[in-house]
Amino acid sequence: MTSHSQSPIHTQIARVTAPWMFTISVLFLVCQAILIVMWVDVPNLRETASQAHPDQYVIPVDSTYLGMWFERAAILTMLAIWPIIIVESVYHWIIRPKSRSMRWFHFYTLTFCICPSLRMCARSYEMHGQLWLPGMSWQRTNKRLRRRLAQHFSVPMIGIALLILPVLVTEFFLKDQVARYQWLRIALHIGTGVIWFAFADEFILMVSIAEKKLQYIRHNWVDLAIILLPFFSFLRSMQAVRGTRLAKLAKIPQIAKLARAYRLRGTALKGFRALVILGVATRLFKTDKSRQLTRLQAELAVARRETRLIRLAIARLEREIREEQDDQAAQALDSADSGSHQDAKISSEKLA
Repeated sequence: MTSHSQSPIHTQIARVTAPWMFTISVLFLVCQAILIVMWVDVPNLRETASQAHPDQYVIPVDSTYLGMWFERAAILTMLAIWPIIIVESVYHWIIRPKSRSMRWFHFYTLTFCICPSLRMCARSYEMHGQLWLPGMSWQRTNKRLRRRLAQHFSVPMIGIALLILPVLVTEFFLKDQVARYQWLRIALHIGTGVIWFAFADEFILMVSIAEKKLQYIRHNWVDLAIILLPFFSFLRSMQAVRGTRLAKLAKIPQIAKLARAYRLRGTALKGFRALVILGVATRLFKTDKSRQLTRLQAELAVARRETRLIRLAIARLEREIREEQDDQAAQALDSADSGSHQDAKISSEKLA
């Protein structure tokens, strides 16, 4: 019998709403990236420029109308998405069982209310624990899905690894040009936002499909550091935490340098991993199909020869094992015959 929370109406609602909830969760993450740039990266860049030219007037890098418009649009969009996520979470809390086995579903629902972007790849109880992904529809979380997603992320992560180099070069060695040219500042901010969004998007997705989430977080703590370090810088501008120990920690100037170091290390690691997964050399220098077919046929012929040699070796070992077993059996039979002859001889001597 179908449970109340897995009735056809709830299953149909889950099917219909999954693409929309995925979309608004990604949109919320985009808005977070915009605010990271406007509230963290822009002030850090202004501070760096002021320190480089303390006696010169530096044009504020966040005073443009376009930047203010993006900031307001991101805030309004997040305020519009938040109630939708909360309503869905309340709906799931009502229809889903309140059993011990459902405690993680309810816990994740609570985290979605706190940070709606985490809702992006949530597993659906109504769909038997599956999650919805664009272009893949409903998928079960297993090793095969993780391999497919790793391959899908390989190309974007190679692009991110290539993007980090000009971003860091511009940020460190072109400070005068950054302070002078607005288009260069905008390009730098866009690059920073794209890098943060890429790390956050992949991290949320891979944590969602990981069976052991804490173990995945421990193994990928550099990604988590890249995502969370900007929030420490943001604490400097919050009135509620000024004067506290947390604010003093956030004012440490090494925080920005640490964030850059982790960003560089993380993108380098991801770029290398993407190269390994994707096989860039094969894809970039791909030959025509006839040459690929010839190469695969040659590899198949080699594999067949190796298989034949392995089979011959197995047959030889089996024959040697049988011969050894036959020799042991013959020796045991001879020893038994000699023992019976000696017993008969002793018995005849006693009778005589």
